[in-house]
Amino acid sequence: MPKLMKIQNPKFIEDVENVINIIDEFIYSEKIQNKLIENIDIESKNDMGVTIDSCIFNNISFIDCTFERIDLIDTIFKNCDLSNVSFIGGSIHRTQFINCKLIGARFDECNLKNVLFENILGKYSNFSFSKINNVNFVECNMIEAVLQDVKLEKTVFENCDLTNGSFNKTFLGKIDLTTCDITGIDVDIPNIYGTTVTTMQALDLSRLLGLNIK
Repeated sequence: MPKLMKIQNPKFIEDVENVINIIDEFIYSEKIQNKLIENIDIESKNDMGVTIDSCIFNNISFIDCTFERIDLIDTIFKNCDLSNVSFIGGSIHRTQFINCKLIGARFDECNLKNVLFENILGKYSNFSFSKINNVNFVECNMIEAVLQDVKLEKTVFENCDLTNGSFNKTFLGKIDLTTCDITGIDVDIPNIYGTTVTTMQALDLSRLLGLNIK
């Protein structure tokens, strides 16, 4: 079983403020800081370069939202629906996504460091061309997720479903995938050199070599 990375948890310098009427502030502000936001729907927040710092989002549905080039730091998303939300080009540090829906979420060209994805429904999510450093993916459903041309450093996948995922041009050496379902993943043969897999996983990966095993 892979050993999880020791990642830095979100840091809250001040007590977060429990805000009831956050909608207008959230929609029109370029910086959201030290807020606890719970049990609402947030719609049509479409900003580039927005900053979210030291916030907790609990049971929030983000509908038709775009956070491209976001600066996201010291924040927790718990029980949130972030499906189809775009974080393209964002910087995401010391952030946790716990029990969230990330179906079709876009993390292309992001810089992710000290991030936890735990119990995530992330089918069809996209992390292409991102830099992922000191990140744990735990109990995540990432069926048909795209991690193409990703730089993985100190990254752990534990008990994740990576079925039919795309890992083209992503080096998986030093990655332990033994607890994951990697059936049908698409990866370049040179980029699995040094990857730790089970015997059954190795048999599945043999299809990449065009072998017929009897």
